[in-house]
Amino acid sequence: MTSGKNIITFVFITLISVGFVFIPIESLSIAGRRTLGIFVFAALCWVTEVIPIAATGGLTVGLLALFLPPVLHEVTMTTFYSAFAAPVVILFAGGYFLAAAMQRYNMDAIFAGWILRRTGTKPRLVLAGMIFATAFLSMWMSNTATTALMIAVALPIVKNLGEDPFGKALMLGIPFAANVGGIATPIGTPPNAIAIQNLAQAGFKISFLKWFSWGFPISIILTLFIWWLLQIMFSPKTDKIQMKSEQIKFRPQHKIVIVVFVITALLWFTEMFHGISTSLVAMIPPAVFLSLGILNREDMKTSIGWDVLILVAGGIALGTAMKVSGLSTWVMEICKLQSLPSLAIIIIFGFLALILSSFMSNTAAANLLVPLGIAVGTSVQGVGVMIALCASCAMIFPVSTPPNAIAYGSGMIRTSDMSRSGVIIAIVSILVNFMLVNLLI
Repeated sequence: MTSGKNIITFVFITLISVGFVFIPIESLSIAGRRTLGIFVFAALCWVTEVIPIAATGGLTVGLLALFLPPVLHEVTMTTFYSAFAAPVVILFAGGYFLAAAMQRYNMDAIFAGWILRRTGTKPRLVLAGMIFATAFLSMWMSNTATTALMIAVALPIVKNLGEDPFGKALMLGIPFAANVGGIATPIGTPPNAIAIQNLAQAGFKISFLKWFSWGFPISIILTLFIWWLLQIMFSPKTDKIQMKSEQIKFRPQHKIVIVVFVITALLWFTEMFHGISTSLVAMIPPAVFLSLGILNREDMKTSIGWDVLILVAGGIALGTAMKVSGLSTWVMEICKLQSLPSLAIIIIFGFLALILSSFMSNTAAANLLVPLGIAVGTSVQGVGVMIALCASCAMIFPVSTPPNAIAYGSGMIRTSDMSRSGVIIAIVSILVNFMLVNLLI
């Protein structure tokens, strides 16, 4: 239920946004001022979360469709509604269906158990197994769901460790690995999808394989660094860790899920050879799983991240509006960032993405920054990718990402534990992202 305070805040935000529409800015058209007002509305709602962030995404699309066509005759309401069917939204939806099937049939737990049974009992190997299993799963499914699974796997181990500080390494390694694991693939985390779609609109098409060739090395480097850092900060007092992993009976449904997963992933990686778009390939999981009863209507209600899809669509529509209304050009002229070297612009927007994502949804932060970065950046592709990467590396506070919040909610770690290690990882991630973006892109 919405509180009175939230209602007052929402009204205040609305009045501020309307005020921006009527500010007499000679260099900005009526369409640009209306887009600016809607941008301010979305930004303030996403920052304060006065209403659910998905609701803000839906409202953004509706407001743009209502107020821009009357003053921009070259666009229609469909221009903005089509964001809900953007190729990257379809791609993300296909990823959700894959993840839903993996969760329903415990494929994620089977994989996690398989890893843990092979790590042995040495603390550093157990930590490696936990971290790399989490990072791999987060490449293909929700990092929130992955963290929830792996925390459940790790919790008995951590409790058995008692006062051993190494328990904190396990509880922090899981959310941190989930955050950076999603960097590797376009479906790993929403900021990736937002960057890909906005760059496509700017004329830079990024295939699944191309993004993977950029994101995977960064994900591996940061995961290795997290593993090393946590061992240093939370050294184990024991030489042996006891583990129990649940045995799950393999059924025909598991085979279907594995076959669909492999076929879908292979087609995504080989788009350059067969020419079938990644968004079309993404229709395979829902078609097969729903036709064969692998997933049902209830799974569609509870396991598909419709809120994230709406949020991503809102960001896509906002990016389109900023371009067609001239707002992005105006921002570029006002900020005068185009006079700076492209490398400086990449660093500035990467840092902004990291800071904003520390205090608000990284998806919302990417929605706000990617269109602006593409507008002012001379290295358009580099800026867009840098923002997406850095948005996934904000892990300083429990509120920074849902995985962080889940780990903190276990009661096994303190905010200071997360902040001390999270700040170091954030600084290193900025440097790693910057170097590899300039090297690979």
